[in-house]
Order: sequence, then C-alpha cells, then structure tokens
Amino acid sequence: MSKELVVVEAAKDSNGAYVKPDRKTETPENIAFFPNASEPYVVHITGYDPGDSIPDGKYYAAYYDPDTQKFLGQFIPVPGFTVDGESTPGNVQVVPTKVGGDVSTGDQSTTQSSDASSTTGK
Repeated sequence: MSKELVVVEAAKDSNGAYVKPDRKTETPENIAFFPNASEPYVVHITGYDPGDSIPDGKYYAAYYDPDTQKFLGQFIPVPGFTVDGESTPGNVQVVPTKVGGDVSTGDQSTTQSSDASSTTGK
C-alpha cells in the first residue's frame, strides 16, 4: 500500500459552515491539492494572493492511497492561515472623467507566495 497526503476543499452546509468530509463518500475528484512526487507528505496550497486569509476548516487533510484510490483514516481540518505578504495593487491607472477620475489596476494577475511546484486536482 502506498500513502500520500492530500488536501480536499470542504463543502458548505445550508448555513454556510464547512462540513467535514467523509472518507466513505469522498472521491478522487474531490482532491483539491496533491503532494509533489518527491515529497508525498507535503502539500502546497496555491492560487491565493498575498494577504488572503483562509479560514479554519476550508480545507481538510487526509492520507490517500493512489493505487486503490481510497482515503485512509480520518480527515483533519487544516488550520486557518494568511498568505505571506501584503495585498498591494500594481499598475495603478487613472482615466479622467468629467467629474474626477476612475482609478483601476491594469494588471489583474495574481501572485503566489510559494515557488514550490504543486499539482491541483481541479
């Protein structure tokens, strides 16, 4: 049996609270982040901007057997965290109007704080 750490994104209930995944009903398609092949017990959550806050329970970690495509043990909530850095607008532009100006950022790209590669399942 092989084993690797994976992270799934929790669904929300009708009240908007995150719900703990159940290994009996979760499928491989629910895996949001996989580990690097060289580090089966390290998962990089990516896709956020500096300063973004991720709440407790949005993600759950579990062991997964890629050979049998089964989750092993229980899902454990990933503690909330804030992405390193500050959310700072770049490429600020202004377009004059008759009553003032419209300020915008011309660059809508996002920045990831981790330069480590990771594979996303979505």
